[in-house]
Amino acid sequence: MNTSKMKIDLCVEYYEQTVSKLLAEYQQQGQGVTRNSCGEMYERLAKMLMLSADDTLDIRKNDYMTIKSDSGLYSLNNVQVDWHVYKNNDLKLIVECKTYLDVCYLKRAVDDFETIRKKYPNVPAVIFTGQNAVGKNAWGYYNEMYDFETFVVNQTKRRSSKNPIYKTKDNLDLVEVNNFVNHVKGLLNVN
Repeated sequence: MNTSKMKIDLCVEYYEQTVSKLLAEYQQQGQGVTRNSCGEMYERLAKMLMLSADDTLDIRKNDYMTIKSDSGLYSLNNVQVDWHVYKNNDLKLIVECKTYLDVCYLKRAVDDFETIRKKYPNVPAVIFTGQNAVGKNAWGYYNEMYDFETFVVNQTKRRSSKNPIYKTKDNLDLVEVNNFVNHVKGLLNVN
């Protein structure tokens, strides 16, 4: 078994162990705690998968950037997405992670990507999500108008509020997980 496959297997094992505990957490601590745990699970899973592509990456959280307005008179001092991925101090990728993607989250992610691209014009952007809840029209609009990739990594692609992941313990779509890892490798020119 090759090293990359072994690393991906560890990522899947992490996900399965974490998701298996969420229903009990929900029953004991409530929806807010579980919602936070789900979000952290997808963030950590994305980071682990990126490191399986290249373990020399410098993946930063809370990597706040200052972006100046076109005139230079104003600036935003707290621009960031979940993961800023560096290789040799060069920003290679920006990643927003979601348990599920709805249109509000999509709009915000795209806006953050575009704002970061004012400073880093060609940086690739990815949305890494468990499930998708964006309607067809909005999905088409944002995909046509903006440059980003999306990886929906659960087997159940459409979110149902009646069947949250902490109840269904939805498995990962291993093809999509591998697509994400291969996308990262492609951006980094890693074999």
